Parts: sequence; C-alpha cells; structure tokens
Amino acid sequence: MIMIPSLGIFFAILAMVLWGLEELFLKESLERLRSTTTYFINTVSGVLLQTAVIFLFWGGGITLLAPNDFLLAVLSAGVAFLGFYLFYLALERQKLSLISSLDESWIIVTILIAVFFFGETLSPLHIFSIVIVLSGALLISADISNLRNLSFISGSGYEFLSIILIGISIPLEKIVLDRIGEVNAIFYLSALVIPFILITKFLRGHTFVKAPGKIFRIAVYSGFADGLAFLFYLLAIQSVAISIVSPIVASSVVVSVILARIYLKERTASKEIFGACLILAGVIILSILSPT
Repeated sequence: MIMIPSLGIFFAILAMVLWGLEELFLKESLERLRSTTTYFINTVSGVLLQTAVIFLFWGGGITLLAPNDFLLAVLSAGVAFLGFYLFYLALERQKLSLISSLDESWIIVTILIAVFFFGETLSPLHIFSIVIVLSGALLISADISNLRNLSFISGSGYEFLSIILIGISIPLEKIVLDRIGEVNAIFYLSALVIPFILITKFLRGHTFVKAPGKIFRIAVYSGFADGLAFLFYLLAIQSVAISIVSPIVASSVVVSVILARIYLKERTASKEIFGACLILAGVIILSILSPT
C-alpha cells in the first residue's frame, strides 16, 4: 500500500483516539479480572480483528518469515508485551487518569533512542519539552509535600518500567515493519504476544478467570480498539517519522483523562491535573518538532 504523509498523520490520530478508548475498557475489565486474563482476551480479540482486516483489505498476504526476521519480530513483540503487561499491573492499582498521563512519558525514551542510536540531534526546545514531561510525571506520581520522606503513588514502579520498555519497543517495531512489510508486521507483532502471555501465566501460577458476560464483552472491546489502533499506528510510521507519530499517539492521554472523568467519575488533585497538563504540553511541543 502506497502511503502519503498526510494520510499517515490521519492514521496516527485514529490510533491516538482508539488507544485512549482502549484504556477506558481496560480499566473497567481489570476491576473484575486479573491482568493475565484481560491481556489474553484483549490480544486474541485484537489479532482476530486484525487478521480479518488483512484478508478483507489486503487479500491475505501473510508469509513465513526468514529466521532472522522472525527472531527480530519475537524480540520486538516480547519487549512490547512486557511493557504493556507492566502497564496492566499499574492500572490495576491506580486511577486511569493518573496512569494514562504517566504512560505517555515513553515518548522521551523513544526520542533519546533516536538521538543515541540513529544519529538524530535535539534542539534546546526538545530538551525543554522533555524536562516539562518529566516534571509532570513527578507531580503525578510523587507526594512532594514532604521531600524528606518522598513517596510515590501505588503502581508507579510498574509504570516507570513500562515507560522504558514501551519507549524501546517503538523503534524496534519500525525496524520490523521496514524488514517484513505492513501485513506481516500487523499480524506477527500482535500474534507473537500470545505465547508470552501464556508463558507469564505459567511462571506466575495464574489461572484464567471466567469472565462474566458484560466484563468479557468490555475486554473484547478493548482488544478491538487496541487491534485497530496498532494497525493504524503501523500504517502511520510507514510514511511518517517515528519522532512525529509518537507524540501524536502519546496524546491519547487526553482521550483517557476525559473518558475517566465522564464514565469512571475519577477525581484528581490539583497537582495531578497540573502534572497532566505539563505532560500534554510537552507532548504537543514534541509533536510539532522532530529531531534533526
């Protein structure tokens, strides 16, 4: 499929909205289900929808990968899996509006990778934006009223590890996409997550929890939203630089926070709202800049 930059931006915006919606569904399903069960339902639902879309719009086209390409896809899927699994654990323990705001800090990791490994450079405004995002993350995650006994919100440890891993996964996914093409990338990067979920289930001694009908449907909806978001995201980075797509996608925090206030009735402290605004401001500045 031939892509043009403006269409890539449109796909990035669609991914942003869908990932914000997915986080609402995830929070609701995680209230009743374990992370492993929710992640499994989410991923299988997303893969099934993506496969249907591939056959509907591309007429199939999924092929066997060369060993090196397959191992690279496994590595990329594994890093993304661990990052999102830690995000699930954080979301179990904290309000959606806070975790979704913190989560968008992964963009800093992605941009730093672009600088150190892909030879891109940062302007002073880039650096200022990164400081803004980090300051917002600190305001949200930490109780700074007593600096001698600094404490962090529940789930923030999981979330900070998640941020690093998700930030690393973005450049890896771009490399995989360039090597194996959009159809194979859409399928393999999602489907390969399923074995990682099953391995985690075994290692942690978890059992899949039977989901009540309503909760099961919500988990499936989260998978549909995630599956479509990931598809649009891959299409976006095919024609637009990661340093542009990533901040747009990271703005899903706006959707998540609005939905959390409307549907989950979440209340947030003034410093947390200010921290979320700082993160959003930094993301917006980064979205109109790209490393040179």
